[in-house]
Amino acid sequence: MILMLLLQAAVPEPAGWTTVAKIDPTTHLGSTSVSTHSADGNARLVVRCDRSAPGTNAVSVQFIPKPPFAKASPRPVTITADNGPALGINWEFPGGGAYTAQDGVVTTLTVAIAHAKSIKVRAIDPANLPVDAVFAGPGSEAPIRQTVEACGYVFGQMPAPPPPPPAAKSDDADN
Repeated sequence: MILMLLLQAAVPEPAGWTTVAKIDPTTHLGSTSVSTHSADGNARLVVRCDRSAPGTNAVSVQFIPKPPFAKASPRPVTITADNGPALGINWEFPGGGAYTAQDGVVTTLTVAIAHAKSIKVRAIDPANLPVDAVFAGPGSEAPIRQTVEACGYVFGQMPAPPPPPPAAKSDDADN
């Protein structure tokens, strides 16, 4: 915990990107996130690490607009970093905002966000209307890297799948 705080203090945050760590010092569970507001102030872009149980970590990318989204089934969201291709997939819409926590998608998006000077997000809201926002990039991969690594991920690498459950023991092995 102290090491994490020292590391966060050692890396200056780019203007506009804010890191928040809410970690229980006893259990080491909680969340770490880095976020920024859109150029017009009407949305936030968040990269978040959640540790909800020992060995259960998840990184997500979140888009939180004003006014908030209504709860809906998964809907299209695209992120364009600088002049690159639009990276899109259906995201979850739990109410309030939208997020994706699919490891492969999150790995691609966090790398794109970390290196971008400008980030454009387009979400198709529950009323089938586009919601667009533009964000300044972090200026350094450090805050995105720190957030991803707080969950034990390796920045730029998709996490290894969990090991398969042990095979059931059979009493017939002796026959």
